[in-house]
Amino acid sequence: MSETRSGVWWTPDAPAVRIPGSLIRTDTGWQLSLIGTLMVDIGGGDGLALVPPRTILGSCQGASYTLLGCYLDDWGGAAQSGRVAPAGTGSDDQNWMLWRVESLLQGAALSVDTRYTGASFRLTGLSAWWPPSGLRGPQVRPGRYQPPPDVTIQCQDGLTITIGVREHRHYGRRAKSLRERVSIFVSRESGFTLDELHTDVIIPLRILVAIGLNEPVQVYDIRLHPEGVEPTDGEQLPWLELPVQVDPADGDEPQEISQAAAHPLPLAPALKDMESFIAAWMDVARQCAVSLDAIEPRQRSGSVQGQLLEVINAAETLHRTLHDEPTEFPFAERVRDTLKEVGGFTSSERRDVRDALKFAELTLEQRLLQLVEELGTEVSTWLFNGQATQWAFTAAAIRNVLSHGYEASHGVHEDPGALIGVLRFADVVVTLRILVQAGMPSGQDLVGRLQTHPRLRYLVRQSIADWPALASAISPHRWPQPGADGTPDKPE
Repeated sequence: MSETRSGVWWTPDAPAVRIPGSLIRTDTGWQLSLIGTLMVDIGGGDGLALVPPRTILGSCQGASYTLLGCYLDDWGGAAQSGRVAPAGTGSDDQNWMLWRVESLLQGAALSVDTRYTGASFRLTGLSAWWPPSGLRGPQVRPGRYQPPPDVTIQCQDGLTITIGVREHRHYGRRAKSLRERVSIFVSRESGFTLDELHTDVIIPLRILVAIGLNEPVQVYDIRLHPEGVEPTDGEQLPWLELPVQVDPADGDEPQEISQAAAHPLPLAPALKDMESFIAAWMDVARQCAVSLDAIEPRQRSGSVQGQLLEVINAAETLHRTLHDEPTEFPFAERVRDTLKEVGGFTSSERRDVRDALKFAELTLEQRLLQLVEELGTEVSTWLFNGQATQWAFTAAAIRNVLSHGYEASHGVHEDPGALIGVLRFADVVVTLRILVQAGMPSGQDLVGRLQTHPRLRYLVRQSIADWPALASAISPHRWPQPGADGTPDKPE
């Protein structure tokens, strides 16, 4: 059950104006209900959507709180006759405010740009993803439990990531148990803000674990070490003294993913490659953040068409990120020269035609196919059964119809099997291409990993999308169906 935090609240620019109110966790975050109004410009009764996010400070039963990303959802009372106050905000003749809070920091009054030198956090599923263990496999040690040594990764920008196993003991009246918890500790001399911690560290590692487990992953138990605060025990490791906790849990911790998954996981690095792979992954993840967001395993909403557009656009963005754009456009220049010789076109019109052809000279189909080919011929053959070219053509055609909204008589963009097939294969191609960019092996070594992945084994055996038939339906001249004698016709 959610715990209500009642106390007084104020804004950093008006610390003397303190308003009583209660903070409670909701399904989407935190909600602050105030009996009174803070000194903020609300922009008029109809201007709630225009109020910028604010930072609100508070004190509840001796604990300090910082509320970041506070949005004013509603307000009223004496200043607005006829407005009914929500429950918990006082009577109708009092001023009241209702704020939606994105993030809560417990332990100090901080600003949004506060820098931290160290942090620790946990991920659901991390214990199932992380290979070292003191309890199972060849690393089991006789006698007293000894956790395996931590793994420390040195990244660019002075970022240090330490991943380690910690024991968690439970003592009851009749039984006691021991289980392992894996935690992540990060530090950087130059420090980082909470936003930078999320974008530079938490999100890349969360997506990496989610890909390895093929499960949505949550972050929790975030603890921060503000810049300038020295550990009380004299140790130099900043995570030994973490006075600030982010979004502390009310009650039970998030549900952990089962550790029964096979090891090593097909799309996770082996222990010997952890240091080099994660260091490279952090750089690649920052570079490919848009594409990673589109393929992160999580519960998605919306139409299949919308999801397909998101993933295919992510593939195009990934290709543009990993490859330099062409600098020469021979076909576009030939067309411009031809128009000049024919006459009847101004120089501006000829330039517009050339620029349009330059944009389309490297097509979406070519980009998709190149991403597949960079995984290795063996991967392309195994994943697409030798039909990667037809898949790339079909995927590009469907994306262009859906994105640009023009009429298409072939109707492939309305075929549920084609939509789902293009979506699932595009998701896999983008995922594998980013992993390979970070150092995962390609070619036959990658095929060996994929063959142990249950979801991908089912995918390559799919029967809902016939890529040659779909490509032929879109362009029968380029992709003719086999002739009556069973031999394919030659394309024109």
